[in-house]
Amino acid sequence: MRTIVTIIALISFSFAFANNNDNKDKKELKMYSITGKVIDTKESLTGVKVLLDGKETTVYTDFDGNFTLENVVQGQHTVSFSLITYENKAIVINANNNDSVTVELEEK
Repeated sequence: MRTIVTIIALISFSFAFANNNDNKDKKELKMYSITGKVIDTKESLTGVKVLLDGKETTVYTDFDGNFTLENVVQGQHTVSFSLITYENKAIVINANNNDSVTVELEEK
């Protein structure tokens, strides 16, 4: 009986330490912000839909055409832009610092 209790205790401790290691990996992820402005040839564009990696995060540009994507994990991401009377556009951004971009959309 003592052997079974010891085995169960050892297994429990190994699961506890395995979970602690997973939490350390999550804490080491660096988060960044991607900011920018969406324009056409004449002016800033309001209400442009800005998608991070397809569907993960969606924001819209403000009255001055500015947007901010917050809490972006370090690495390469596809940012897509769409507005009803303009051609859709996608760019690839490598989030390794707080990047700022200017994107120009073309009318359809």
